[in-house]
Amino acid sequence: MELTVGQVAHAYDRSERLVQLALRSGALAGHRTVGRVTTMDDIAARAWSRSVARGRPWAAEVRDAALDLLSNGHTERLAASERSRLKARLSSITASDIAHAAGGLGTWARYRCDATYASTRIGPSAVDATQLGIVPGEGWLTFVQTDDLDRYELEHDVTLDADGNLGVVERLSIDERPARILLDTYLLGDARQSAAAASALEDRRP
Repeated sequence: MELTVGQVAHAYDRSERLVQLALRSGALAGHRTVGRVTTMDDIAARAWSRSVARGRPWAAEVRDAALDLLSNGHTERLAASERSRLKARLSSITASDIAHAAGGLGTWARYRCDATYASTRIGPSAVDATQLGIVPGEGWLTFVQTDDLDRYELEHDVTLDADGNLGVVERLSIDERPARILLDTYLLGDARQSAAAASALEDRRP
């Protein structure tokens, strides 16, 4: 569903100014711009609302170290003192804080398509629902990642559509770490999936 700035602000009890700033910074992915008005799709808006928190986002190396720690309990990234500080920070952090610090959803587009293309699935389309205590099932929305959205549009028969059945996140490299899958499920999933993923992600804190 295509939403205006005012609709997003009302739906998530935020100011229009905050929504506009999120669009300008890239924290909230815009769907299309007509004149001076930018709209967004409802999934992007919902993901943004789940990642609104205080503080500055992590640098890329810190984000990857945090996802390492949340995935398998250790990381070789960062100096020992920095790792200790990061572990201390993670020990009391919430899923929303993690989502905010990790940069939220990032660059995103939503499409309508008639076929499911061979792409790396993310979030609700990749998570093991049974481990979250959720009955498994294939939703009508498929979530995948690509390293280049422009190329993805050229190589696949997709149409930009705020009501589309395909959500694509642009990332420079494929990331299939458990914490990344849980984080994407928290951001992109329905209310039940998001709550279960948030709980599972917080259970991984050191």
